[in-house]
This record gives sequence, structure tokens and C-alpha cells, in this order.
Amino acid sequence: MPSDDFVAVIRRDGPGAGELLWMKDDRTYCSAIVREGLARVECGSLPESWPRKGVLKVTTGEPFQEKAGEQPSLFVFLAVVEGEHGPYDYKGAAPEAAGPVRDAVVAFASGRKLGLISYEKHSRQVPETEICGADGAVCFPAYYPNR
Repeated sequence: MPSDDFVAVIRRDGPGAGELLWMKDDRTYCSAIVREGLARVECGSLPESWPRKGVLKVTTGEPFQEKAGEQPSLFVFLAVVEGEHGPYDYKGAAPEAAGPVRDAVVAFASGRKLGLISYEKHSRQVPETEICGADGAVCFPAYYPNR
């Protein structure tokens, strides 16, 4: 993990939970989803292009189990978008069992800015909804990242 100066804390949920995202450079990201003090860390390169304007990465949802052996009851999603278009929220009403949308902005010395977004759902159902920036310039399918 990098020092706190290079990490965007998108959400902090009590002492042992939250979502973090950091950029090693303007093309390489790492994310950590922390629950009960355990972190799932993923690193990768942002794609050169994406089918939707401004959207660079949307995860398919990390499942979390409340208790061992049970079906996952929480799915956490992360997105990386170009520019500063937040705050982000669901387009229209939030779907049932959807958690809040949180975002942070990382600025690089080159002037490039990336929006880092975290959201969740508490159900196996997959609602059709979009998440959009306040200015409407960037929208993406919340639970169907490859559409």
C-alpha cells in the first residue's frame, strides 16, 4: 500500500471497512475493498479506450459474505472515470437494496483528473440503472459494466 498522500479514500465505514483507490501513475490503478479488516487488492492498467465516453473502468462487483458458508449479501463496485464530473449518483431513484454512491477525485501533476467511484448493492438482483455525474457528461450502467 502506498502512503496516505497517494490514496483516495472513497468511503470509510467504521474502523474495519471502506474502499480505497490509488494511481501509481495516470494509467495504472490499484483498489482495495476492506471488510472486517481484510482487504481485497486489485491492480491493473486502464484501457486505452472504452465503449462509453469518459468511463475507463467499471468492476463487475466484489461479493462479500456476512458469514462463512452463506450466499454473498453485499456486492461492491468501483469505477474510474475521466475528469471531474461529480458528485455521482443513480440516474433517477436509487434501486431497491442499493447503497449510496461515493466518489473522490485524483489530480496528477500533468493536470489530468480521474474520478474514483464506489457503490454497492445488498441483493443478488441486478437492477437496470445508470450512474451519472452531476453535470450529465458521464453516465454508465451501474451493474452491467460491459454494456
